[in-house]
Amino acid sequence: MINAKLVTCELCRNYYADPRQIPCSHSFCFDCISGRFDEETLTLVCPKCEKFHQYNSFEEFHDRCMRDGFLSSMVAQFKKSQSRLSAIPSGLLSRPSSTISQISQIFSSTPIQLITKQEINSYNHDQSGSERSTSSIINQQRPASVSQQTTTTTSTPTPTRSLIAKCQTCNIRGELIVCNHCDNVICVKCANEHQSIINDDIKQQWDLCKIKFETINEQSMRFDSDEEEVNNKARNLQTYITQHSDKLIQTVEDRKNMYIDIIENHLRTHKQSFAHEQVVDEYESIDKRVGELFRSADVNADKINDFLFEIEHLEGRLDNLNKLLDSNELKFPMLTLPEQIDASSLFGTLDFIQLNTDINRSDPYVSQTTNGYNDFQLKSEDEDFVFINPSNNNNKNNLLIKNEQIPLPLSTTNIQKKKLWQIDYFSVPYYVRTYENHLFVCDKYGSLAIYKLNKANDMRQKPSLCREIKLFKDNPSTTTNDEDQTIIDSFVVYKLWIIVFKRKKNELHGTIYLFTHEGKLVANGKCIHNHPSRELTIDTEKNILWSLDQKQLCLYYYELPDTKTNNPEEHLQKRHLHVQFSKPFAPIHISVNKNVIAVLDKNRQAIHIYDKRTKQELYEYVNIHNKSTHFCWDMALFSDNSLLIKLDEMSTLKTGPSKHIYFQLDTSKQHNIIGTIEEIDAYGMMIAPMDEILIGVRINTKGIVKCYV
Repeated sequence: MINAKLVTCELCRNYYADPRQIPCSHSFCFDCISGRFDEETLTLVCPKCEKFHQYNSFEEFHDRCMRDGFLSSMVAQFKKSQSRLSAIPSGLLSRPSSTISQISQIFSSTPIQLITKQEINSYNHDQSGSERSTSSIINQQRPASVSQQTTTTTSTPTPTRSLIAKCQTCNIRGELIVCNHCDNVICVKCANEHQSIINDDIKQQWDLCKIKFETINEQSMRFDSDEEEVNNKARNLQTYITQHSDKLIQTVEDRKNMYIDIIENHLRTHKQSFAHEQVVDEYESIDKRVGELFRSADVNADKINDFLFEIEHLEGRLDNLNKLLDSNELKFPMLTLPEQIDASSLFGTLDFIQLNTDINRSDPYVSQTTNGYNDFQLKSEDEDFVFINPSNNNNKNNLLIKNEQIPLPLSTTNIQKKKLWQIDYFSVPYYVRTYENHLFVCDKYGSLAIYKLNKANDMRQKPSLCREIKLFKDNPSTTTNDEDQTIIDSFVVYKLWIIVFKRKKNELHGTIYLFTHEGKLVANGKCIHNHPSRELTIDTEKNILWSLDQKQLCLYYYELPDTKTNNPEEHLQKRHLHVQFSKPFAPIHISVNKNVIAVLDKNRQAIHIYDKRTKQELYEYVNIHNKSTHFCWDMALFSDNSLLIKLDEMSTLKTGPSKHIYFQLDTSKQHNIIGTIEEIDAYGMMIAPMDEILIGVRINTKGIVKCYV
């Protein structure tokens, strides 16, 4: 008999009426799915898989909801079978099971059309309850009746039947299986050929990626050669500046040092921006595992999807590197001098031009010079540039002079935030959180310290240590392979639980653990988390857990319970889409307050502020503070929707501690700086309910937590 679940709509719980299939291949009654269509935003979220669908009009939505003829015939056949069974005399129902089996075989002669993956999986689950095999991306699980017929000959026949239809490939009627990769319904005979087609598609994609890599890698090698020349020019200019600085009075010594630092920072920045060693390492890693994938017998849909995601990520990095190489933005520093040489402006200002720039021909403001330091200045028509050629130097040391001021480095002359107190912590404070009258500090391995506040949410007085807890028994120092270490990716606290997201260093998926505020694992408080989440953030007023999906490029949330529950993991199974981003948006951090939520885009160094209720973007802030030397890595929201941004020094050659600058910005359109904090080796940060700033700082292998106002 056909299982009733196969012909029942998951929305109305009735038999399908005018079943329609949406683009993600899930089917519902047309009236049911039409009720889920958002006519204001012209969007639809699949109730089953939560995939986001965008349409241009309601008419397009109507046209793309394809009639599911197979389900319609299944409903008709099911109702017909039900009526036949109801017509069987009651005496037949008391006959031996063999007689009932013969009647069932009569019904099984009715042809069945192609079936979807969801229907077969549901049918197999209901009929056999057996565990599915994952040895191949082709799901070869058959109904229990098939295996019973081949292995049991003496047992009493069971009223079951196989699902039979025409194969999409060979068009021959027989038992069907479903490809977990592409959802094609095929017969067992065509499975191997279909497997080869999938492998060929992957190989074709990888061959295209290899060609792109080889081309860009060749450009990168040429780029390295040009970079050496740029470095020589930069070093020559540094030598020139140093030689002339010895003749200057002490009042210009600081300016000389500033220029040397700017050049050094420029070299480091380019080295970091154009480095292709990491792309080479990622390419070689995937290339090695491609061979292992084709040789392995244990290949499933999850592995295929993860592998395609890695290839897509590498192609994105190759495209970005290709754009940088095509733009050829390598620039070497050229010193500009003012028209009048005096003690205050002898060095002039720096400019950076591309390596292939022909100064004598391409720049209209350049002219030939004469010998002698006092005679070598010839003015251009626009009086913006002057070409300098010091005596006894060849053309390699030509200097381009530009009469404008260079931006000064980050200034710390703004209002410094006041430190209220600091407390000691026995490890590195990666996470700093508060809830009511307690302060929670945790490292990335689960070493937790809980401090008590004098009053709820009162940070004005220094808190006292209550207890120290180890959330996990595993010791990271005993793990020989660094990639096998598990670390805490997110740590949040709300009224019922401490929520911890833990994963391996080289993976985006992991496990969510739920602990009591005393550090004890909650019953059923362990949930496998298969989404590539970046960060979990709690909204304590709404009992909402926010997170970012870096693969789907979206902001989503979970609704947490307000009271204790016996099955807490069910609340982490259903996630809700809030904001969908588009490439090349790269979300890395989020922060929430009572009214808004902020998302940091790593690529553009931009912070987007959204209204939590309407989902509308209120404003965007793009970091403008010395982007050549510092990187905006984190941010937080104050209660008035103003921002605290954290700028990290991005020197790849540094050997000492990391330096960080925090800026508090006001809510005006100019986003003026109204407060600053400078720290070394800072990690965890948060804004307390009364707008105090908490920062965790590493001191060797231990740390401290500081409170600023």
